[in-house]
Amino acid sequence: MVEDFDSAPTGTFQKGFLDIHRWTEEFRQRARAWSSIEVTPEGSGKALRVCVSDPQAFTAGAGSFLRLAPYYPPETDALRLRVKVLTGQVSIYVGGPTAYYGNSDVYSEPQTIHASAKLEWVEIICHLNHPTWRNYRRSGFSTEAPRNYYNRWAQEDVGVFLAPDSLGECLIDDIEILALGEGKPFASFAPEQVQEVKQIVTFEDGKLDHVFNLYMAAAEAEWFDESWIRSRHLRFKPMQLEVNDSGLKGLNVLECKGATAEEVQCTGVRTSGADANGIRLTINVHAPGQSNSLVGAGAIVPMDFLVFVAADGQAFPWESLEPSAELRAKGGPGFDYNLTHRVIAARKDLNFAIYQTRRYLKPDEWTHLVLPTADFTCIYGQGSMRDRFLNHDDLRSEEVIAFAWLNPWCRQGRRDEPVTTSVEKLSFVKVPGTAAEHRSFWQVPDVKQLQHRDEESPGLRKLHIWLPGDPEPPSLLR
Repeated sequence: MVEDFDSAPTGTFQKGFLDIHRWTEEFRQRARAWSSIEVTPEGSGKALRVCVSDPQAFTAGAGSFLRLAPYYPPETDALRLRVKVLTGQVSIYVGGPTAYYGNSDVYSEPQTIHASAKLEWVEIICHLNHPTWRNYRRSGFSTEAPRNYYNRWAQEDVGVFLAPDSLGECLIDDIEILALGEGKPFASFAPEQVQEVKQIVTFEDGKLDHVFNLYMAAAEAEWFDESWIRSRHLRFKPMQLEVNDSGLKGLNVLECKGATAEEVQCTGVRTSGADANGIRLTINVHAPGQSNSLVGAGAIVPMDFLVFVAADGQAFPWESLEPSAELRAKGGPGFDYNLTHRVIAARKDLNFAIYQTRRYLKPDEWTHLVLPTADFTCIYGQGSMRDRFLNHDDLRSEEVIAFAWLNPWCRQGRRDEPVTTSVEKLSFVKVPGTAAEHRSFWQVPDVKQLQHRDEESPGLRKLHIWLPGDPEPPSLLR
């Protein structure tokens, strides 16, 4: 159970009305009269009562009336809600911001329920895999993405929204996660099942020769230069890197420490590929200012892992992404490489692709991870590797040129608190099982099956994506 409201105090819930962050304070005060949100007794428990009495409540678009837990197990394919419509009609959907390199923002399609002569509870299912829709608020890398995912890239509390055609009163209760068999639990392997193929790095020699801090925003290119110039307060700072002996059993680790902000900075290691189907690492994250939770598991730190690949046999021009000599002379220390989409998108000499997967770590605990290559999905491709992205091709370990991790930034808690990510060793491995058995978060089997519909709407372009057999999504302009 995600939420049943039984433990919530009776009365005004959260702000008590539909609130949209773009409103001015003066408009917000007027909006209090157009809707209400409260917890009320219902049967033997409680329910959330939501009332919209004036369509002006949607002056700036759909309204969020509830925020749920931000992170869900990979086998979560949908959310099920019990709804009783008392008057009028409501159109409900869920979703919110995702990693900008994924799809920016992703939402389930609205489910519309009308009041009937016989008031009764009905169940609605909000799918997180398909059908879904996205916008292009922070696209860049994901502009041409052929697919939509929500759970894989969720960034903030899941929002429950009323679409602008909603007018009336309803009760909401018993919000649960559904596992429909599309997503699966993370694959796990016994130590004896993991065969090392090639060592990537151990840090026992104390060297940082192949380690880098990468800046990869969608558009804000100025922060790469500013990380070296230091003429003003830095919004995005490179991590401080050092090798020390704080690992398990006193082994050397790479320690990455500093404040983090959004999903634009990562630390990684340049390498070359190997004939493998997994990557093994030992990792620990200390994030005292963050308060993140995974439904069913408690406190966690979400970690996104990135793999960079280049066409087999082609040298990748890392030096062309480095700061100029003039920037280095400013002092820094700044980011080592600039992969900002606005900077690199038009270049004809870059042939590469990026793959991503996610895991949830227990804070301050050393964790041994094996990341199957099949569990990575392509988030971008350029030049000769563009088709890897458009065709949703699998990761080929022989083509790997770097392995990186997104230093976790604060979604909940104290944003300015430093984070320390420690990585002990990395290696390519082979593990038993098929690619299908290795996948956790759902991946569309064939992107050519997907159906799409663009929709121009006030403010932002939207794209609906669904599979054959799904109901064709309604217009969001109703």
